[in-house]
Amino acid sequence: MANVKLTNKSLLEKLQAEITLKLGKKISQQDVLDKSIEFVYKRLDDFISENIDHPPITDELINRIKKNAIKAPLEYHEKSDDELIYGL
Repeated sequence: MANVKLTNKSLLEKLQAEITLKLGKKISQQDVLDKSIEFVYKRLDDFISENIDHPPITDELINRIKKNAIKAPLEYHEKSDDELIYGL
C-alpha cells in the first residue's frame, strides 16, 4: 500500500466527523477517502470542470507548441493510432 501525504488532514477529520454524525456510526478516514475517490471517478468530467484550475492557453503558449512540433513521416501510415499504440 502506498503512503499518501495529506495537506488537508484537518478537513478530512471534519468530513469524517460530519459523516459519522449523519450516519450515526463511525466511518474510518480510509473509508471516507475510498468512497470520495469512487464518487469523483463516477463524476470525473464534473470534477474536472468544477475543481481543477487550468492554466490559460495564451497565444505565446500556442506558438511555442507549434514551434516545437516536428513533422515526421509516418512509418506505418496504413495503421490507425489505436493499432500502433495498443497492437489491435
